[in-house]
Amino acid sequence: MKPLSLPLLAIMAALALTSNLVPAAAPAKANAVNLDTDSHLVGWWKFDETTGKTAADSAKPGHPAALEGGLAFDTRSVAGRIGRALQFEGNNELARVTGYKGVTGSGPRTVALWLKTKAASGDLVTWGTNDAGKMFIFGHIRGRIGVTPKSGYRYMNADLNNDAWHHVAVVVGEGSPPNLHDHVQLFKDGELIEPDGIGILDLFPFETGDQLDVAIGRGFKGAIDDLRIYDRALTEDEIKTLSQPAK
Repeated sequence: MKPLSLPLLAIMAALALTSNLVPAAAPAKANAVNLDTDSHLVGWWKFDETTGKTAADSAKPGHPAALEGGLAFDTRSVAGRIGRALQFEGNNELARVTGYKGVTGSGPRTVALWLKTKAASGDLVTWGTNDAGKMFIFGHIRGRIGVTPKSGYRYMNADLNNDAWHHVAVVVGEGSPPNLHDHVQLFKDGELIEPDGIGILDLFPFETGDQLDVAIGRGFKGAIDDLRIYDRALTEDEIKTLSQPAK
């Protein structure tokens, strides 16, 4: 048997060394933000109470909502999408977050909640100053769920008044300042929805005022559950996470 040549020996040694190498670990993915403990969660009303006229705020530092009109958990607590929910019957009913003005100015924000209704009218969440461009109104616009700063509007192309639970969200992104056309996204059941309506003033900026307290459910007839306000723009994946709660 002929002795192995030096080049062949070098090749075999290299192969042996390679076989002992441990494959490099894939880079770890950044941990996803816990949306329940996110420091940007500035309002979170679960509506899980069964008695009384106060809805607790699970965000910190906490801004409880006072139930007005005929609203009371004793008679309006209903089965929710997550735990319990609060049933609104329109008229003069609303939950007012006294002393809390929401996300003001041109800051980014996200509002997300579950709703169940047969109606196609009423507001879900409002705050601001009662002037053009100074309000933040998330609710029904021409029978569809949408948003307006009280100048221009953007709303979904889908009816949600089928008496079933739906998750809806509006995201206002970074802008200098943000406007309806370029910086607003609407979501239905975790999916980004193309708008059906854009107002003629769709470039009017969001410069939300600070005169009115946050009001929930003004003129709305239906159930609201797990209402959240963040003072940042959530991503599409984060909205999808909120729309798929653990059972």
